Amino acid sequence: MYDLRCAALESMQMASVADIEVKVSSARAFLKDLREEIRSHPGVGHSLLSRMLMDPRTKHDFRVLASQHYPLVANFTAYMELLLLRAPSSEAKCWIAKVLVDEYGDRSHGVDHPQAYRAFMHAAGIEPGCESDFQLHPEAVDFIREHYRICTEEPFLVGLGAVGPGHEWSIPTMFEHVLVGLRKAGFEAEDVAYWSMHLDQDADHGDWLEEALVAYCDTEEARAQVRHGAMLSLNAREKFWWGVLDKVNTELTKSALPGIASAALASGPPQPTFNQIRERLEINISFGRELSGEPLA
Repeated sequence: MYDLRCAALESMQMASVADIEVKVSSARAFLKDLREEIRSHPGVGHSLLSRMLMDPRTKHDFRVLASQHYPLVANFTAYMELLLLRAPSSEAKCWIAKVLVDEYGDRSHGVDHPQAYRAFMHAAGIEPGCESDFQLHPEAVDFIREHYRICTEEPFLVGLGAVGPGHEWSIPTMFEHVLVGLRKAGFEAEDVAYWSMHLDQDADHGDWLEEALVAYCDTEEARAQVRHGAMLSLNAREKFWWGVLDKVNTELTKSALPGIASAALASGPPQPTFNQIRERLEINISFGRELSGEPLA
């Protein structure tokens, strides 16, 4: 009887190990496919970025880009911090905390990422102290609002998909394109440190993220939520780049035809500055949700 019980226990343990291996294999296959889907998303390969070599941009164009992009950079840690509060376990918190340490400047000599970005803005011709004074395109405002919504209202894994794969797996490709344009525009290496340091740091973040996600992407529901979050973020990113392009083209029109008002400004929604957004921002956080988003009983 004892031998039978031992054999049954060993059989159960082997079945459990085999089940875990299948889940890990399925999770890794999903994450590999998701990386490819992100890499080919139009928000990552937007024409504004991918044509930097064929359609060179000026320093003034990058000044416009910086005025719109800075609020995204300055808000990113807030998205992560909000998601950290909602993380369901210490393991989930660990990856977010590791990324935040980098965002706070641990691997950039104590210079946090918004501060590094401001140095780029100054090199592009924006006066120190004026970084948050530019009117933002509606798509830039919507990007910020959407990510606060995702990180406070959607299930945790949707939020993780947005700030994880949606950012960490897309930024190296996007920034490689931007760096091509920055070099052609005549920026020095020290001027673009913000952009170049992300190629290394976000590659590390992406690897850390994949190991963390393997444990979470063990069901179809979990995988669907991670992908949904990534696509929400990338869809907002694509619209953001169209907004930046609209701003750049508006500036070109204004310089070519002085006195001509922008159609976007004349007929579109109000365009607040980043300072105005910060003054009006209100955040409510939803706790106590299962993976599916249903309240706990």
